[in-house]
Amino acid sequence: MRAKASKDYHHGSLRRTLIEAAVEAIAERGIEALNLRRLAAQAGVTAGAPYHHFPNREELLRAIAEQGFERLEAALIGARDAAPADASARLEALGRTYLSFATSHPGYFRVMFHGDATSSGPTEPGLRAFHLLRDAVLACQEAGAAPEGDPTALVLTAWSAVHGFATLWVDGALPFEGIEPARMAPDVGRLLARMFAALARDARASGERVGT
Repeated sequence: MRAKASKDYHHGSLRRTLIEAAVEAIAERGIEALNLRRLAAQAGVTAGAPYHHFPNREELLRAIAEQGFERLEAALIGARDAAPADASARLEALGRTYLSFATSHPGYFRVMFHGDATSSGPTEPGLRAFHLLRDAVLACQEAGAAPEGDPTALVLTAWSAVHGFATLWVDGALPFEGIEPARMAPDVGRLLARMFAALARDARASGERVGT
């Protein structure tokens, strides 16, 4: 006879508890330390209880990634809508918010781009978050604050800049002391907006377009 769980959970609450515990564990010890049996013990349930919600470790990671992207999407939309009605300011706000999210939620961020969580393709919230960045770049192009042409290279440049800095920070790979994400995030977003504006001026002067 199966042992009764030491804690009673309403429908769905164990799933939520497991995700929260997993995110906390990943933030502290990394993805490789994630273990369903250990999570079960932490939640005070039987070793097999988590498998009713997540057949395997990959499904748990997928659920964490999806929830992480949902939270990132909400944060990006909030930052965009709170920014001045100016394309460059909104792009700057998105970059700043991306960095702030990553450094404030390392457990989610580590999973959101991990191979085990994305092996079956990008999540819908992840695609929507990417489209927010793409739309911001398109708005900059329409406003003359980014060079005309195929926006793909500009989108990838913006994403790479903020994602690269965020990853270096979350992974503890920055070789310099005294770098504070909260202080640097506005600078990175501002530099992106100014770089695109400068490229737009140069492109107008030379008659060039992005991707040509």
